[in-house]
Amino acid sequence: MWRSGSAGDLENRYFINICIGDISMHICKYCKQERKNDNSLRNHERLCKLNPERKYTPFQDLNLQRNKKRSNQWVKAKENNKHYQIKDSTRVKLSEANKKRSKELNIDTGIKISNTVRKKVNDGTWHTSLAKHMHIDYNGVDLHGSWELKYAQYLDANNIKWSRNKDSFAYFFDGKERKYTPDFYLIDTDEYIEIKGYKTEKDIAKWSQFPLHRKLTVLLEKELKQLGIQI
Repeated sequence: MWRSGSAGDLENRYFINICIGDISMHICKYCKQERKNDNSLRNHERLCKLNPERKYTPFQDLNLQRNKKRSNQWVKAKENNKHYQIKDSTRVKLSEANKKRSKELNIDTGIKISNTVRKKVNDGTWHTSLAKHMHIDYNGVDLHGSWELKYAQYLDANNIKWSRNKDSFAYFFDGKERKYTPDFYLIDTDEYIEIKGYKTEKDIAKWSQFPLHRKLTVLLEKELKQLGIQI
């Protein structure tokens, strides 16, 4: 059923308006999609992909012009119904370019994460260690984070006997008794080693309450670099 309007108007209308009882439907005459109202339907049909006389917006026209300029060997081969084979040398170049972009992105992301964590530590809102959620298998030993891995490699390179520490020590923090397990145990020196990136109040509580008859050494970024470990 057509809405009000002359017969000439009906022929030139951009929409079909179908009334079923009290329900008014606005259906695109090209793709048969329903629109909310007359104005929405009119705009849709003007830009409908199935409209042979489709009118583009200035932004779409600009994109079409850009796309026409962006032609390469693959596009040309496709246009000519041919198969384009990428050379091995080209694959190598693309791979190296992607690796470079990925490395730059990882460095940039790492800096952002580091700055965020430092700010949280300074504000007293840092509550966990990212490294604890990272698992690296090193000769069958489960290590947490790249710093622990590099320290383990340093120990092996210098023939220092070590093991993954399993001993836990009690300490109190925030009114509760907790357990603290250092990262490494050095066998010859009977020494516990903690690898730490950021020092918090909870860490200070662990270290200050560590048994006096046992030896604990905390290695922060500065101390690791002094050992010649590249962080």
